[in-house]
Amino acid sequence: SCRHSRADDATMSVVSGQTRREAYRQGRNVGRLGAVDSTRLPLLVTAVVLVTSAIVAVAALLGYAASAAALALLAIAMVVGWPVLVGAPSQPGVRVVLLGGGLAVAATVGWTSGPQRLLWVPVAVAVSVLLGFLQQLMRPPSRPRLTEGVAAVASALAAVASGAALVPVTLRPHGPEFIVVGMIGLAAGAVVELVGRHRRIGVLAVVPATIAGGLAGALVASPLGLPVTVGIGLGMLLASFSHTTRRVIGAVPGCHEPVAQVALGVISVLLSGVLVLSLAALALPTA
Repeated sequence: SCRHSRADDATMSVVSGQTRREAYRQGRNVGRLGAVDSTRLPLLVTAVVLVTSAIVAVAALLGYAASAAALALLAIAMVVGWPVLVGAPSQPGVRVVLLGGGLAVAATVGWTSGPQRLLWVPVAVAVSVLLGFLQQLMRPPSRPRLTEGVAAVASALAAVASGAALVPVTLRPHGPEFIVVGMIGLAAGAVVELVGRHRRIGVLAVVPATIAGGLAGALVASPLGLPVTVGIGLGMLLASFSHTTRRVIGAVPGCHEPVAQVALGVISVLLSGVLVLSLAALALPTA
């Protein structure tokens, strides 16, 4: 009888866990679903970071149009899992808004000419956020977790807009090489941060990850025609920033799901776009 009772308890525990996960996928707030230890993120996150950084680097070498197309592809990959990662309410509707908004941002960058290539990005983001707000208001009268739904839309679009900042950098002299150096440093940091899975290292993984990013940037900067100091600074900054992004955003229950892990890996690369653009403005000539 005791054995049967224990078996029943174990079965109920599994069913309860599955029920909570399903509820989180559907956007219902389930506080008991355990958060992920973001010092030991699933290996899928690391794999996605490496693939995403490679896509960004290769697209930069291929040119402006390829970078805009890569942004659209990465936006699609991110918005599928982002609502699951943050546990947004009304996830199908949120995905539709994010898909349209992400593609709109990529299209405005790809089709804008002249010196101000990011001119229409704020407009695309603003309109998409407004549509996200309207989508939340069209839910049933009670509209539970309205603010969380709007925040999920705005934060994802902010990440795509940050990724859009990478595209015009390809037009600068040595701009594509600059992006490649940054992505190599970011990828090196993502690999080395895996030492954080050892409990004695944990949150201190940011230190070796940052150092690895700087070393990787230094190694590839000179062959690509950039100063070694630029490679060190760019690699360290992107490695530490991307690592911190994963540590902060990844510590949520939604990160149990593979589609959410894909979104986390992509967003931790795209968010670095504004940093790359800012550093390029300081380190690279305009013509």
